[in-house]
Parts: sequence; C-alpha cells; structure tokens
Amino acid sequence: MTGMPSSIMARIGHARLRGAFCGLALALTPALAMAQDAGGQQQSSPILPMPPVPEFKPLPAGSRPAAPVIGIFNTQQIMAQSLAVQKLQTELGARREALVRDVRAEDSQLQALRQSIIKAGKAPTPEQQQDLQKRVMADRTKFGNRNRILEEDAQVALNQVQREMQQIVSAIAAARGMTMVLQAGTAALHDNSLDISDQVVTYLNQALPSVYLPGPTEDPEDIAKSGKYPVMPFQPPADNGGD
Repeated sequence: MTGMPSSIMARIGHARLRGAFCGLALALTPALAMAQDAGGQQQSSPILPMPPVPEFKPLPAGSRPAAPVIGIFNTQQIMAQSLAVQKLQTELGARREALVRDVRAEDSQLQALRQSIIKAGKAPTPEQQQDLQKRVMADRTKFGNRNRILEEDAQVALNQVQREMQQIVSAIAAARGMTMVLQAGTAALHDNSLDISDQVVTYLNQALPSVYLPGPTEDPEDIAKSGKYPVMPFQPPADNGGD
C-alpha cells in the first residue's frame, strides 16, 4: 500500500471535478472541432525510411507483481450527491443572480442617460462624454471584480470537498486492501462490487455536510494574504417559510 494515497490524489486531481466544470469542455468543443478540421486539411504525413534496429530478445522470467485489488469511484456522482455541494449550488446561484440583476440595472441607467443626452437635441459635451466613459470603465472594473470573486468563492469551496474526498477514498482503499483505484470514466466495464462511490458519499456527507464559503463582499485573495484562514463552515440562511 506504499504510496497509495498520493496515487489516488493524483487521479482525483486529474479529474478536476469533471461534473462541476463540464461547461468549460462544452465551451471549447467548437474550437476543438475547428482545430481538427484544420489539421485534416494539411498534407498527409511523409513516408520516411525505416532503418533496421537491433533485435531485443525476450528477458528471463522475473518475479510477478501481486494481483491488483481494484476499486472504482465516480466523481460526478459523488459531487451530485454531496450535501455540501448542493448547499453551495443554491448559495452561489443566488449570488450569481444578484450580480446579473445589478449589471442589468446599471445598464438600464446608462441607456437612460444616453437617451437623455440624445433627447436634448445637442451633441454631448466633452465633459459628458468623459463622465460617461469613466462610469463605463468603473462598471467594468467593479462587476469584473465581483465575477472574479464569485468564481474564486466556488473554487475555495469545491477545493474543500475535493480534499476531503481524497482522504475518504484513500481511507476506504486502505481498509479494503485496494492497490489501485480508478475513475469510473476510465474503465470501459467493471463489476458494481468494485464501485465505492456510494460509500464515499456516505462518509463525505458525515464528515463534511457544509464547507466554508467567503461572504459575498469578501475577497478570497485578501483572505489568503492575511493568513487568517477561517475554520467555521458555511451555513445557508435559515428557512423562514418564504417570508
């Protein structure tokens, strides 16, 4: 079992929470298709000479490795059933909607300002043009920063789930004597008895039902620079029955 936790962590890290970030792959699909089409239009590979190489004879029999004990886990399934992730989706969705509302409200105000200048029947003065340009640039900075914070909030939260999942997968593998744990997507076929996803979900929800999430006005980068890392988990607002 030597080195088992690090190998599992590497596999989970390489997965990069595929279910949480599948939108990125979809966004890249057209670009990848265009790249492939462009490659197909290039000339075929040249036929090169094949000089002979020395013959490599069979080696004498050596010691055989022990038969692997394999486990399978499905990151996408685990993330979908994680209580912490479900709470995060609700909270971050509300913050995203608030950002969109604020952007739309500011855009409406800018449109109204432009219309008032047009209705005045006069060309905008240099001062008006300068003030409008300053406001537009300030909006880009403000809303761009809010969007960055929102994305970093999600990363801070999801990283906690990922780290806890790494520990749980390693613990389950050690307890069951597994010497190899694979992502479900890397195995074309496997027996359900090898799948530890349900067990991971159970322990994950017990150990980490909630995670820390920076407040809407907190900058995760400022928190990291301060070195004062919070330890209290994020708690969603109390349900007041829709009041």
